[in-house]
Amino acid sequence: MSHTVRAACVVPADRPLTGPEATIIVVVLVLAVLLALTGMPALSVLVLLTQATDTGLRLVRRTRSGKQTEAEG
Repeated sequence: MSHTVRAACVVPADRPLTGPEATIIVVVLVLAVLLALTGMPALSVLVLLTQATDTGLRLVRRTRSGKQTEAEG
């Protein structure tokens, strides 16, 4: 008996990051790490890195949505 395996739902893959998008994330994370290395408590470092990552991802999303708007217009 042969069984065919199928995906329950198929989600289209996100396009890979472009150079400027990756640069935004790297710069934000590097700045967060540099600030974290100044001797801050561990909890503060964790909060800082979390917020920096969130900020970087928001900037990338904004960059992508701006590019989609330009492509449509």
